[in-house]
Amino acid sequence: MTKYFEVLRRDGPARTGKLLSERQISTPALITKDDYVSAGSVYSYASLEDAINAAEALKGQKKLAILPYVPAALHSEPALELPPLELAGPKGVMVHPFSTKKPENADVYLLSSAGSLKNPRDLVAAVVGAREMTPPDTALYAPALATPANLALLVYLGIDLLDTTRVVADGLLGRYHTQDGVWKASELVELPCLCPHCREMAESKIKEQLLIAHNLQKLEEELLAVREAIRRESIREYVERQVRVTPEQTAALRLLDAEHQYLEKRTPQSRRSTFYANCAESLQRVEVTRFAERVINRYKAPQSDVLLLLPCSAKKPYSRSRSHKLFAEAIGSSRRYLHEVILTSPLALVPRELEEAYPAASYDVPVTGRWDREERAWLTSCLDAYLKKNRYTRIVAHLEGELEQAVKDSGLEATFTGGGTNGPALERLSAAVAEACRAAARLPDLRLLRYRAHADYYFGQGAGDALLAGKIIVRGREIQDEHKKPLAATTPSGMIALSMAGAKRLEALGKYIVKIGDFLPKGSLLAPGVVDADDQIRPGDEVIVVGEKAFGVGRARMSGWEMKTSRRGVAVEIRHIKGR
Repeated sequence: MTKYFEVLRRDGPARTGKLLSERQISTPALITKDDYVSAGSVYSYASLEDAINAAEALKGQKKLAILPYVPAALHSEPALELPPLELAGPKGVMVHPFSTKKPENADVYLLSSAGSLKNPRDLVAAVVGAREMTPPDTALYAPALATPANLALLVYLGIDLLDTTRVVADGLLGRYHTQDGVWKASELVELPCLCPHCREMAESKIKEQLLIAHNLQKLEEELLAVREAIRRESIREYVERQVRVTPEQTAALRLLDAEHQYLEKRTPQSRRSTFYANCAESLQRVEVTRFAERVINRYKAPQSDVLLLLPCSAKKPYSRSRSHKLFAEAIGSSRRYLHEVILTSPLALVPRELEEAYPAASYDVPVTGRWDREERAWLTSCLDAYLKKNRYTRIVAHLEGELEQAVKDSGLEATFTGGGTNGPALERLSAAVAEACRAAARLPDLRLLRYRAHADYYFGQGAGDALLAGKIIVRGREIQDEHKKPLAATTPSGMIALSMAGAKRLEALGKYIVKIGDFLPKGSLLAPGVVDADDQIRPGDEVIVVGEKAFGVGRARMSGWEMKTSRRGVAVEIRHIKGR
């Protein structure tokens, strides 16, 4: 908990923020010795008492003050434990990568022996362990680790502060850094850069200071690119591209994906950017597993006798695509007697009612018509789990190619029409659907089904029943009660925006609620005002704000667990609030 560091934006573990030191430092950042003062190692003093006195001398500093630390081998606990010390300004404390002891309160935590974290498993375990052991509203500093090639991965792991130590040292050793890796400068026939430093070296000879200047420029350029990726909410896509530089970085990303809980509780509910699933690692993304889990566990399919399985389309939402418009024409009036589910990679299953939810409405994949073993296994496991929960009398599968074969190989009993959008294919679809829908029960209003599905998807089972209880009127993207009082509306991003009346209907479920103290918020709700919050809440979620004097609705800016432990930052952007 700190009053000197504040997180401003989150995209997974990657964050932008500000550290209030002698100067305001916008993170992620490269800091220098001018930004902090350090008491150094305890072993540089004649006695432990001298080290403690040196720490006392840091009081009153406006810069980040790093307390004395006890060096230790990478997998060892420090031999000594120093007493905690309070400072008036921002405080830095060293944490050891694999220590089990919770560190004292600080504003910035320095990862000890960070430059020695060469093994991907050690790197991921060290950063994840440090982040889990320290409060969310504190910064993590990893010295002597950053290069232009690995900076994006380090920030995505959860590191806020880095430095130039490694690229400067490598410059002195004749190593030439770019975003694509590091080379011995003397072995390069041509320098693959047109910065002023490289131009000068090309005209004369490679010099240490010019090489250092080039390395620093490439590192600073990469930092700007990473910051922009976080702002654009596309850091994951950026990292997936960048880790291909070395096998070690690719391994580190895969190991990080195995830390699912660490990633999930830091990943926003939705993003403004398009979700690109360009590689095998995309199957492990939180957005993919979260969507599938909610479809299987939260979502409840309408009572329908007939299930129609369809392929996805390049255009999103699917209903706006040419192929799905043709499918709709072929199905005709039978559409009110069947339920549609789209099969796709990497999301596996997308019920028609959820095609506007994130990330179903805004994802893109390389289309080859080929389904690899992992994609097939993921799809069929999700389909099997879905069909165990949601029962249908008859299934029509309008699929083709490897997708059709994957579903057939799973043992699903269905009428397979061969897929396609040409005349004969659509005739086969129309005939199969007409036959399957004979004597089938008619479904309710598809617009109400969409609202019910979204409510359950975003607020949990039972939310749809609570929100749509009684007579409901649908007006465009808004639903109203029988008195024409607005209850909720769907946003262009596929989220649900609750009205105060809609929030009242959901309050009794006790989910996605942020409890506050005895006050009426004005403007955004700050983290210090939060008394309790649902642990399910993620950045971007619609939440209900409840207090002794207040009731309101808004969007979460941080996760529920983070709201409860942070002392700086906006917890909820409130849209409506009123006194009780």
